[in-house]
Amino acid sequence: MELHVETLFKMDGFSIIDADLSGDEVIVLVNQDDPVVNWNERTLRLPFHLSSPFIRLLDSETFLVVDVTHEGTPGNAWVIDGRGSILHSFHAGNAIGAVAVNDTGIWIGYADEGVFGEGISTEALVCFSRTGEVLQRYQSDFVRPPTIVDCELLKANQTGVWLCPSIWYDLIHVDSTGRLNKYKTPKLLHDSSALTVRGQVGYFVKDGLLYRWPFGKRERPHIVAKVSGNARGLAEDGRFHFIQIGDYEVSGVQLVNE
Repeated sequence: MELHVETLFKMDGFSIIDADLSGDEVIVLVNQDDPVVNWNERTLRLPFHLSSPFIRLLDSETFLVVDVTHEGTPGNAWVIDGRGSILHSFHAGNAIGAVAVNDTGIWIGYADEGVFGEGISTEALVCFSRTGEVLQRYQSDFVRPPTIVDCELLKANQTGVWLCPSIWYDLIHVDSTGRLNKYKTPKLLHDSSALTVRGQVGYFVKDGLLYRWPFGKRERPHIVAKVSGNARGLAEDGRFHFIQIGDYEVSGVQLVNE
């Protein structure tokens, strides 16, 4: 197996905060004193301050910005169109650790400060609609969910999300219909920084190494490549498996001959 890394965006002079990739479409959030979005050869200056935000593509016409926390404010999640107009805004909880989106909704995972805090964040994982309606809550709406203390390793697929919380490190799939599947993760993969899943095979990034784990066959994980930079797993519908985000560059990472 080989890694094909393709540079998709470069920035001079200003640092990249976050980015997302859907198919071959890339959206980048840049710190230019104020937050600025680069998307489809357009530059959109956002009309609000952000502390530690996430950006995700919702479709070809809209995107999502979520800030990790906005204490005492009415909203920290914004659905925005290609002209920069805010279509919807809502409060998605505090201590946000991960954001993933698919056709079922906007999935927000929370760090342990949120899980052991107050409000919606204590659910550990929540699915919102684009208007901010709560669709699914991990602790309250699923039957006997595995205990989790955080949800910062999160990746969407077509029907729900994959997550791998710390402490017990179970690989869990949460379906939007309420179904849960759990797999015991080998100790070698504990404390991984990125995850993606293709079929019944998981790919984990840990300490600069990429591991392949065929959990469906109950095989052991093995190293397949070295990975540099800050990576995040992508959905199954694109040619790239990971997005790699540097200070001034965004790349797509594809596993060849997997």
